[in-house]
Amino acid sequence: MKKKIFAAVLPLLTALMTGCSAGRIHERSYLRAFAVNGGAEKELTFAFFAEDGTVTATGNDIGSAKENAGLKNGRDIFTGYTELIIVDGKESRSILGEMLREWKVSPSCRVVYCNEGRKLLEENDTEKLLGIAGQAVKQGIAPECDIITVLGELCEYGAAEAAELYPDGTAGRHIIS
Repeated sequence: MKKKIFAAVLPLLTALMTGCSAGRIHERSYLRAFAVNGGAEKELTFAFFAEDGTVTATGNDIGSAKENAGLKNGRDIFTGYTELIIVDGKESRSILGEMLREWKVSPSCRVVYCNEGRKLLEENDTEKLLGIAGQAVKQGIAPECDIITVLGELCEYGAAEAAELYPDGTAGRHIIS
């Protein structure tokens, strides 16, 4: 009898001791892509996995903009699975450095340029944008533009080449600094 009770309670005890909770996955929004517009105040537009639409928030820096987006969205934002960052070319080195260091985005996360990143992200499916950027790289239209490559070039040379995505669904090359 004691063995049956122990066997029934063991999974519950293990979950409590490790901090595992079945509900925690639903308490977060998982960031898939975002666009950042620089300047004195940062404006970030977020697109999440398994959620329709985007959330736009502003802040004095990208950290405070992310916090404001979490408030607007009603959930903590998990950034470890981020697949796409759209930059406008302003302060790219510091922004991408913080993304990698503080937000811990995936090293394979693509970095692309668009001067109207918010509009691009609001009007297009993230899967489509990732496909356009991926095809541009495969076809030699744009260089490899994962965050490690782009940030490395920014640190070493002060500029980096990345894919530029256009609203009409095409891509090209752009130098960001």
